[in-house]
Formats: sequence, C-alpha cells, structure tokens
Amino acid sequence: MRVDPNNPEGFADTNAFVVDSEGTIVLHPRYPDVIHTKPWDIAVGADRAKCREHFVQACMFRQEQGPFVVSLNYGDESFPLRFHLFPLDSGQVLVLYTRVFTGSLTDRERHVLVLVAGGASPNQVADVLGISASTARDHIANLKRKLHIHHPEGFRMAAHHFGLGS
Repeated sequence: MRVDPNNPEGFADTNAFVVDSEGTIVLHPRYPDVIHTKPWDIAVGADRAKCREHFVQACMFRQEQGPFVVSLNYGDESFPLRFHLFPLDSGQVLVLYTRVFTGSLTDRERHVLVLVAGGASPNQVADVLGISASTARDHIANLKRKLHIHHPEGFRMAAHHFGLGS
C-alpha cells in the first residue's frame, strides 16, 4: 500500500473497512450494521455498476483501485465517498474512504467549522467570534444540516475537505 505523506488528501480523515474475496464487508468498526453486505448494493443509481467494477478489479484481480468517488445510501441519506481499495495478502481488500463534501461555505461558517473541528464548544466558539452562545449553536446546527454531519468527527472531516484542517 502506497501512502504519500505529501498528498493533501491524506488519510487523516479516512475511515476503513475490509471486504472478503467476494466483495462482502467482513469488518467495519464504525458501522457494524453493514457487515455481510456488498458496497455496491448500497450505492446510488448509476454508481452501483461503477462501484461493483472497482471492487471486482480489487477483489478478483488483486488490482489496487482508486481513488474513485461513488455515492452510497446510509439510512435516509446518500453521501458521496472517495474510495481507495488495497488488496491484502490475506485475499481480503482494505477499503479506505472519506466523505466528499459539496457546496460552499461563508467566511463565518468556515470560522465556526474550524473551531468546532478543533474541539471548541459552542460557548468557546461564541467567545472567540464575539457572538452569543445561542448564535454559535445556530451556526453549528446550520453546518450540521448543510453538510449532513451526524457525528462530531464529521466536523474534522469537513474542515479537512475545505482545506481548513491540518
């Protein structure tokens, strides 16, 4: 597996799962409910065939694949994800993926995002930006809605995506 430390995409914001030689997810520490499924079965529309082809190349032909972007359904939403597939000596494939965020942010949203991604509480965001705690909470709620963030680490991933993270 080649990892370029100078690559701005990096792996700091990356999640991982493992598929067997048939493409079935056998390990996903973050989302165990997807174990025993195939990634292309939860892909959106035309991305299903694209996703399946990349997994076939990695699983059956042992060829590294990626990066490539497909949208997957999870719950009631779909998310574009950037995948990189690495065949392992065990016959399994290590799948690294990260969220792809769409849209643009205002300067204020960028400031709030970088502070929350760094671990700041709403009160700390308010103090730093000279706004009320209520306004800071509103900005955070708007970012969650706009970027479809459901977990605290989503702020870190979004900050990295928008070039605000280290």
